[in-house]
Amino acid sequence: MTHLSEHDLWGTGGNRVVVLPPTEGDVFVAIAIGGSAAVLWPVNEYDRAVEVAQRFTRRLRTAQPVTIKVLCVTLAEAQRFGFVPTGTMPSQTPQEDAEDRQFVIRTLWAIVRNSNEAKPRADALDLLKQLGATT
Repeated sequence: MTHLSEHDLWGTGGNRVVVLPPTEGDVFVAIAIGGSAAVLWPVNEYDRAVEVAQRFTRRLRTAQPVTIKVLCVTLAEAQRFGFVPTGTMPSQTPQEDAEDRQFVIRTLWAIVRNSNEAKPRADALDLLKQLGATT
């Protein structure tokens, strides 16, 4: 007797990707699974994020289908969603807070260096100035 998998090993297994493309002011692209950011990149990595999310749908096998979201967000939105810290949190050490700040600064500099569009570069540079990280 032959048993067939209930999942098509070459298909998505019922998983799906929902994508919100970048808009003015977005500086990050996040891949969210189950409401938590799995990956956070500079917004200029948008195409890569969509491709990775689509690969996740083909490889991820759970009892119930999963929706993977690709969200482009501003710094303020990333902070509100909990993808990027807003400041020192009670459970964070000063070192962890400094590491989080450096992550944001590195990401913003990557946008300044690598984005093909003027608006995201200008927004990232403005945020770097506000953070005192332009020197």
